[in-house]
Amino acid sequence: MKNSTPSLQLYGQIRRILVVCICVTLLLAFCASLWISLKQDAKVRDQVLLSAVQVAAGTSLLTEENNAVRLQQYVEHTVREVPNIDVFAVYDADGTPIAFYDLDSQSSDLSGLSALSEDVLSHFQSGGSTMLYNHEAPANADRCAYAAVYDNSGQVSGFTMAAIYMQSIHLTVLRTLAVHLFIAVAALMLGNLLSLRLTRHIKQELLGYEPDAFRHLFLQRSDILNALDEGLLAIDLTGCITYLNQFAADLLKTTPQEALGQPLSAFYPGSTIARVMETGCAEYNVNLESIKHIAVLSDRIPLWRNGKIEGAVAIFRNRTEVIQLAQDLTGVRHILEALRSYTHEFTNKLHVILGLLQLGEIKQAEDYVLQITQTRAQSIRFISDRIHEPSIAALLIGKAYRAAELGIRFGLTSSSQLRVDNRYMPAGGLVTVIGNLTENAFDALRNVPDSVPREVTVSIQDGEHGLLISVDDTGPGMPPETVRRIFERGYTTKGTGHGTGLSLVQDMVSAYHGAIRVESEPGVGTSFIITVNDPY
Repeated sequence: MKNSTPSLQLYGQIRRILVVCICVTLLLAFCASLWISLKQDAKVRDQVLLSAVQVAAGTSLLTEENNAVRLQQYVEHTVREVPNIDVFAVYDADGTPIAFYDLDSQSSDLSGLSALSEDVLSHFQSGGSTMLYNHEAPANADRCAYAAVYDNSGQVSGFTMAAIYMQSIHLTVLRTLAVHLFIAVAALMLGNLLSLRLTRHIKQELLGYEPDAFRHLFLQRSDILNALDEGLLAIDLTGCITYLNQFAADLLKTTPQEALGQPLSAFYPGSTIARVMETGCAEYNVNLESIKHIAVLSDRIPLWRNGKIEGAVAIFRNRTEVIQLAQDLTGVRHILEALRSYTHEFTNKLHVILGLLQLGEIKQAEDYVLQITQTRAQSIRFISDRIHEPSIAALLIGKAYRAAELGIRFGLTSSSQLRVDNRYMPAGGLVTVIGNLTENAFDALRNVPDSVPREVTVSIQDGEHGLLISVDDTGPGMPPETVRRIFERGYTTKGTGHGTGLSLVQDMVSAYHGAIRVESEPGVGTSFIITVNDPY
């Protein structure tokens, strides 16, 4: 579909791609950032916890006696003032808690606090001075640090513990997630805007078509161009091939896949197509002498874009086929054949007259001349009295001589009538139709046995409400499957060089809104009946 508004389909596809890319990128960035943040935060937390317990272990308050109040105040002050610490506790040498404060519950009750575990005590008994611990942390904390308190004699007199809850870790995750969500929203808004602009740009470059519609159109036109009986070849400013259809590829004895993107000189050294890019002027009907294996006519046209030449396109046509097609369309071939037959028969009659004169049979020569003159005059008068269009009358007279040359009896029905400048079909069209149908009938009678009558009858009825043309032959007839295909261009049962006459007849009749009916019976003959109704 072609329109000037942004394509919802294309826009949706681009937007989905951008959204997926943004989401995947942000997810990877979030995971990487979160992992780095958690690693860094964990390192900082461990350092803070260890520093807190080490500082507290070195405080004299913990080695003084009868200082429970001041010790509790110190513990609460440490929890409130030092970041990343939620719980702080002090234990005696046996691991029994003697001071405690939980920032989350604002509690200093020691009743719910258990003694140090055997794992912790054994660690310090084996000589350790500090310890990071994740299991069975006091007050259900998730990460904690321990340090041993030594008296003046160097003996362990107690322990300090600082801990943190998982909620602090969760806060880090949430902060990181919030930052990335904000970035995601901003990126999605920007991506939506960019996808809209990109969609409009792509639509503009595709001339307003959807990509799938443009692809379908491109492939369809490629198939059409490859089906042409003419060669198409395009080059860019550097002389490299940018397009060629199958006909042009066959002409250059290559394939489209092999030639695309390659210099034209590699396949056609004698080409002068690039000349039109220098002159800026198109060249038409150039006879290509550099191509030897086939006679070719070429048109070369420069390609302009925004006022600048960006390449050139060449069109190749088989000169022999062009000449033959022109003759078929204009009827020239049939007129020429008629003249040739007339000349040939006239020459034969001159030879007879010359022979009679050389034999001294002057009387017989005179009688022969009078006979052929009278016969010819009668034949010409019979046709001219009924066919008032000169070109059609001349064609039929020529076909009569052509039939005589081929040993075929040719006749025009006595009821035939054609006015000058009839309103149903111009003379050129009638020459094409009648000429091709009679030649087709002659061809059908070529291999008929001598015992079978060889006759072709033409009837032309130019009435008030339509035109009727029929051409009948006594040939071998055609089977139904042949009748169904005889109007296909290129289809023939006569070998190469045929297959266009009847298709031209059908094209001409269709152009003037007529109809063709074919009646054929094997062993009996074939009739072509054409009707063209009154156009008014």
